[in-house]
Amino acid sequence: MTPLLAGALAALCVTGGLLSVPLLLDRGPVDRLAARTGAEPSTGRRSLLRRLIERLANRLGPRLAPGIRLSRREAIARRLDLAGRPGGLTVQRFIGLKGALALLSGAIFGFLAVLGGSWLIAFLAVAMGWFGPDVYLSRAGRLRQERIERDLPDFLDILAVTVRAGLGYRSALQRVAESLGGPAGEEILMALRQMDLGATRRDAFLALRSRNQSESLSTFVGAQLQAEELGVPLSEALNDIALDMRRSAAQNARRRAARAAPRISLIVTTLIVPGSIILILASMILGTDILDSGVLGGG
Repeated sequence: MTPLLAGALAALCVTGGLLSVPLLLDRGPVDRLAARTGAEPSTGRRSLLRRLIERLANRLGPRLAPGIRLSRREAIARRLDLAGRPGGLTVQRFIGLKGALALLSGAIFGFLAVLGGSWLIAFLAVAMGWFGPDVYLSRAGRLRQERIERDLPDFLDILAVTVRAGLGYRSALQRVAESLGGPAGEEILMALRQMDLGATRRDAFLALRSRNQSESLSTFVGAQLQAEELGVPLSEALNDIALDMRRSAAQNARRRAARAAPRISLIVTTLIVPGSIILILASMILGTDILDSGVLGGG
């Protein structure tokens, strides 16, 4: 095995490990619930690598965050809101996590480079350690917003039934959000907690809309605010809003399916077809005596 191939395989393994580090930092549902209620999460099961990364992130965050542009920090805060603040991350802790991963990967591959490895691979490992959390956070935010789009129609249907049953609107919101769970329920519960802390219903729902980029959630918040201003019974409009959301989701699914066909064709034409041709030619060459005949320059 050549040194370049060995270095590439090592870089691939370490890259997979670095991409899995944010998953290790994400606390489980029990710890998240304990943090939400003010209890201390259990720390006995944390691995040595996780403790090292957290310690480095806590030290590097306050030093690196002031050097980041304000617009960049606002963009990070926006992506954290879209992803639901996984693991209770703040902007400072997230920047510290990026620095910790870059430092660790640079130290490991720098040491290997000193022993005779490739400095290019070490540089790529540092870049992956710095930009890997950004990729993970963007993907987590996209998946979370897509789940809100899927869950919100069911949430509105159950909410309409609960309100028609005679339960107060705010109590119905809390009960349905706690029962349904998921990102949609978490966002509604956060808005209710803001109202418990003194925020008006309008401010809480406007903050709910600003934390997310879901069009369905924005439609629901707009209908909620309009019903509050005009005095229109919201329970009559919830089912209609849910039906419109399902129609919009079906249209989006058809558009994604239409965009998937060219991608599949591209993969087939660039990977499968050349591979099949190479396999056929190799089978023909190995199955005949053309190599021994001297036609291809053989002995």
